Amino acid sequence: MTGRPARSPTTGPLAVGLFAVGLLLAGLVALALLWSGTGPYADMARDNGVTATVFVGPDGREVTRDLPETLDLHRRWSAYVTGVGDAPPTFEGDVRFDANEISHMVDVRRVFDIAKLLVPTGLFVILLRLQRARAQGGASALRLARDGSLVALAVVAVVSLLTLVAFESLFMAFHVVAFPQGNYMFDPAVSNLVRLYPDWYWEGVTQRVGVSFVVVTLGIALAATLGLRRAK
Repeated sequence: MTGRPARSPTTGPLAVGLFAVGLLLAGLVALALLWSGTGPYADMARDNGVTATVFVGPDGREVTRDLPETLDLHRRWSAYVTGVGDAPPTFEGDVRFDANEISHMVDVRRVFDIAKLLVPTGLFVILLRLQRARAQGGASALRLARDGSLVALAVVAVVSLLTLVAFESLFMAFHVVAFPQGNYMFDPAVSNLVRLYPDWYWEGVTQRVGVSFVVVTLGIALAATLGLRRAK
């Protein structure tokens, strides 16, 4: 009896799945860090027509800060949560953050610290799977890169589509998992953290990370496909 030959373990479903997981771990964290800077914040603010932000001062009165001043607040928080400095930034002016907001940002930094470990872990998995596939020939490594990239792309594409119809639910689910202590609920009427990071910011970052990941993985899959064609 003849039939389709079994795929090599180096390019089979398990290997493809592990490659995809490695790509998801390394790629999503790296892109999240990339899109956390002041440049993306400024672009998203302009896209949403935001030229200033209204904060709550220490005396309870509202104070308006223009976009450059808002960007400076974001820059200081972004630097801290991504690993710069040992203590949360201090704010001496009219715009301050209360103890609960600071506590949450300390926890956000812990999440980032853990997430950054996923980048080398993901890269290790990718390189290990490619090395084992390469031992079976260059075509095996290219096939693994193509299939694994397409699987990772499909996962992110599905999640990205879900965010278009259920962003709030997914955003809340992420916080429940990442912050089980529950210190992520703030009153938008008085929270400067919510005013600094409104819905348009989180939706914009999520979209940029998702689109960037799809573009990168599509590029890897295309390059691997072209390599396989040349190898024939």
